[in-house]
Amino acid sequence: MAAEQRQTVLIDGQELEITNWDRILWPEPGFTKGDLIRYYALATPYLLTHLRDRPLTVTRYPQGITGCSFYQKNCPAYAPPFVKTAPMESSRGSEKTINYILAQDRPTLVWLANQACIELHPWLSRRTCPEFPDWLVFDLDPAEGCSFDDVREIAFLVRKALNELGLVSYPKLSGATGIHIYVPIEPRYPYSVTSGFVGSVGRILEAVYPAKVTTERLVKNRTGRVYIDHLQNLQGKTLAAPYSPRPGPEAAISAPVTWEELEFVYPQHFHLGNILERLQKTPDLFAPGLHNRQSLDEALATIGAQVT
Repeated sequence: MAAEQRQTVLIDGQELEITNWDRILWPEPGFTKGDLIRYYALATPYLLTHLRDRPLTVTRYPQGITGCSFYQKNCPAYAPPFVKTAPMESSRGSEKTINYILAQDRPTLVWLANQACIELHPWLSRRTCPEFPDWLVFDLDPAEGCSFDDVREIAFLVRKALNELGLVSYPKLSGATGIHIYVPIEPRYPYSVTSGFVGSVGRILEAVYPAKVTTERLVKNRTGRVYIDHLQNLQGKTLAAPYSPRPGPEAAISAPVTWEELEFVYPQHFHLGNILERLQKTPDLFAPGLHNRQSLDEALATIGAQVT
């Protein structure tokens, strides 16, 4: 067995030991851990905008995407001192506390890349008010028998519904087969309300377009339709962050797009090989949402839901 390669680098004043820089993480494109480290280092301004102050779950692939992987919530004891954490109760009524990693700076992102953290999954709320999200998400997941064009069609249907409710929304390619539609909100509604809101809109769309939309939880009963998953809006549930890599064979990025671009992009349109060029030419498309936190009061009243 070859000896482990080690290299010490200085990132924003912090020393980090990088191991196995040349290890292949995505075999078909040939992208290495070094490519992932470079991406996290250069895309830091984009990544941190959507990660900072949010409890983070990561998916690690130490031997690459064809090897074993595992989710990690608790910050490991061997993490460098500069890695910040946020202790959170694991579930309601539980005495167990999870010490979540916080991605607050470039050294932490580079350290995560060295741990082969390919997927970055932040909470929809911040550590300062963990029970009140400042985003809600429509997770559109195609069932067997659906194409990406079907998902695209339902995404525009969701947008139309949100527009009629007076809410601005932002689409993102999941980096797999689906589309995520984010709605920035004021952080004063508990997860039960935001999840209920997404579920209510989903059921309305299902009633209007039952041939293509479903809110059915049983996978076997979703065939040929696009599933609108409201349960991703529960506390502790997470989706791939904007600009997070994905572990598919194409090394796709979960990339925000404009509604105009959504007319023609495909699921793996942005990947580790072209995302940095994209970021050089395109501003952070989700950034306006950070300054446009919306009230849900009128929308909840319109669909007959209650603010609690």
